[in-house]
Parts: sequence; C-alpha cells; structure tokens
Amino acid sequence: MAAVWATVLLYRDQQRLTRELSDTRGELARQQREAGRLAERARIARDLHDTLAQEIAGSRMLLQAADRDWERRPEAARRQVQVVTEALGEHLAQTRGIIQDLTPPVLARDGLESALRDLCARTDATAGTPRVTFRTEHAACPLPTERAVALLRVTQGLLANACEHARADEVQVVLVYGRQGAAAVEVHDDGTGFDPAAVQAGEKDRGFGLGAARERLVALGGSLTVDSAPGRGTRVRASLREAAGAQARVPVGAR
Repeated sequence: MAAVWATVLLYRDQQRLTRELSDTRGELARQQREAGRLAERARIARDLHDTLAQEIAGSRMLLQAADRDWERRPEAARRQVQVVTEALGEHLAQTRGIIQDLTPPVLARDGLESALRDLCARTDATAGTPRVTFRTEHAACPLPTERAVALLRVTQGLLANACEHARADEVQVVLVYGRQGAAAVEVHDDGTGFDPAAVQAGEKDRGFGLGAARERLVALGGSLTVDSAPGRGTRVRASLREAAGAQARVPVGAR
C-alpha cells in the first residue's frame, strides 16, 4: 500500500510539474511574441522616419519655394513642382517597399550602391540643400538584404540631418566595401559641427536620431561612430562587420 500511495503521489507531482513547465513555456512564448511585435513596431517606425518623413519634409520645402517663386520666377517654380512630382512617385514606390518587407524597390532591383547613388542625386537636386557627392571604395561585393536595408536607412537619416542642421556647403557620402558582407557608409559634411556628447545626452528629446541609428546597427553586429566638434564639420561612420551565416542577398548594382 505504501508503494502504491508513493506511486500515486509521484505521478501527481509529475503531472503538476508538467503543467507548470507547460505554463512556463507558454508564458515565455507569449513574451517572445510580444518582444518581437514591439521590435517590429520600432523597426517600422525607424523606417518611416528615415524614408517618408524625411523625404516628404523635403518635398514640402520644395513646394514652399515654388509658391514663393510662382509670380516672379515661374520657370523655376515649375521645375520645383516637377521635382516634387517625380519624388512623389518614388515615395509611393517606397511605401509599397515598406509594405513588401521594407525592401526599397531600387535596393531590391539594383543593390545598395545604386540605391545610395540615387538617394544622393535626388538630395543634390533639391533646392536649398548643400552639394551632395557619392563615391565607393574597394571592390563591390553583394550584401545580405537586411544589412543593405539597414545601411540605406541609416544613411538616409544621416544625410537628412546633415542637410537640415549642419549648414554645410558640401556633403560627401562614401560606401566602403569589405569582405563577406562587411560594409560601411561614411557621411562627411563641412558644416558647423557639434558636440557629440551633448547630443547623446539629449537624444531622448530629439526623436529618432543617432541613437536609433546606433541601435539598428548594433542589432546587426555593427557600430556607429561620430567625429565632430563645433566649427570643424562632422563625419559619421555606420559600419557592419562580416555577416555570419548565409542570408538572402541583394544585387551589387552597376558601378
């Protein structure tokens, strides 16, 4: 009888432990799903900020300039409206790209180099912005899609910051290729510069800025370095080390 009761008690304990383990696994799965959902929301928010928000703000500036020039410089105003019209087509394509796994159409079709070259050309053509140039260093290599998208989005934010805040005459964007998925993008302006420590201390009040870009890169094993000081311009380098494992890749694009 003692053996029977011991067996019954042991069975009950096993059943209780099994239920507790199942409940714990269910709670962990729920927490993981919630963490994934929050991370996805943050990722989408960063993408919207780095693309549509920045470019729509640029289009708005162009339309305001066209409104000022409409009477005395009608040809210039028409050119500005034409640039906005073309940009709106790109905005629509980018919106569809965000919907379709957040991969920009130019990036998916031609690769990171072409997407960056196109971004710099469109920014350079925008009235009221500094001169923007683009170049590459080292031999081109294909990049995993997720890493290429991250570098493009971070560059969009950095370029928008340079055009809006630096008061620069020229901005240089350099894509530096590495090996096995390693790459970096440098954005260098000759503007007024700033104190990086002061900006980092106030990032919570600045919305999605350098902090968000750094978080995005760190999540992929990368880093963001800022070299600046008041009066001597700014150089920001967004770097991603060699990719681990096989991932989907995007085309290199024509040089």
